[in-house]
Amino acid sequence: MSCDLTDPAIQEAYQAIITGTPVNWLILGYHDTRDKISLYSKGTGGLEELRSNLSEEVLYGFVRIEDRFALLAYVSEQVSGLRRARALVHGKAVGALFKNNHVQINSSSLTELTEERVRTRLGLIEGPPTPDPSGSPVIPSSPEPVAAPRPITPISPSTPSNNYNNFNGASPEVASPTRTGSPLPGATTPRTERQLEIEAAERKAREDMERQKRAEIAKRQKETQEREAREQELLAQKQAQELERKRKEESDKIAREAMKKKLIEMEKLRGSGLTGYVSIQPSGSPFWRRRFYVMRGQIITFYRDENDRFPISEMKLGGRVVNIEDASLDCLIPNSFRVDLYMGESHLFYSDSFKDKELAIAGFMKCSESA
Repeated sequence: MSCDLTDPAIQEAYQAIITGTPVNWLILGYHDTRDKISLYSKGTGGLEELRSNLSEEVLYGFVRIEDRFALLAYVSEQVSGLRRARALVHGKAVGALFKNNHVQINSSSLTELTEERVRTRLGLIEGPPTPDPSGSPVIPSSPEPVAAPRPITPISPSTPSNNYNNFNGASPEVASPTRTGSPLPGATTPRTERQLEIEAAERKAREDMERQKRAEIAKRQKETQEREAREQELLAQKQAQELERKRKEESDKIAREAMKKKLIEMEKLRGSGLTGYVSIQPSGSPFWRRRFYVMRGQIITFYRDENDRFPISEMKLGGRVVNIEDASLDCLIPNSFRVDLYMGESHLFYSDSFKDKELAIAGFMKCSESA
């Protein structure tokens, strides 16, 4: 979570504040970036003017009041937990850059940045009088040190020993109330409050990051499970479609074989071949032509129509058909099929109905196998 504080305007404004120029405050922000901090604004109107320039985001301020300096970290209550954690880390970097500060103040609303509160934190407003731990007032005009608070030990006039006197002289100094007095509570309160704020913010940031990490792991696991379920479903559908295709192919093959045998029997009994209409796209041609066909023996003869007595072309299929398959997906025409001949020659056909298509395919199979 490192941040970029290389904006030269930051140092320029900071130096202006600490060197006593009219400029006495500045504000830093992110300008819609993640980690780059730059100078938002500066001025000469003190804390009040600084407060009027704060907005509902993460901002850092530095202000001079009299001869003291305060470093401000303003994190609006509307800021998310993750950004609060980032602000905590970046605030330490800003504090390391602005070393000439007497106090660091974290706040989330303008009510926490009043002139009185900031001055109090800077030690510019004295609190209520604190009793003297020694119990005696300090008198600066006294020509001699006042030893009233020291406990008095009776000294015998018949004991003039220097060692004894030196021992007695050291004892009151050790027992002096001024040595056993405790620090004033008010002197450590700001530091304690700030430390509690930092610890609470760090704890909340860790909790937010852990919660976010758990949520991301759960999300990834859910996405993986959903993807695997979709893949399994697609695989099952594909397998079902493949089984259905094979079943249909087998069924069509059986039906065509039966139809082929029937055509062979009809031709033997009646002496007439299969007739009908079909559209053909010859191998190597881009054009479709509708033709009337007559299938007899191993030959298919094509006419312009059923009344034409002179054939246009014919195909000799005896033993030359390599493959016959549906071509609806290849040419995007219903009831179409492709006939592949020996030596790589292929022709496309389509009929007027599914029944006509199956009958024509059976006829091609008959012509290919007829002796």
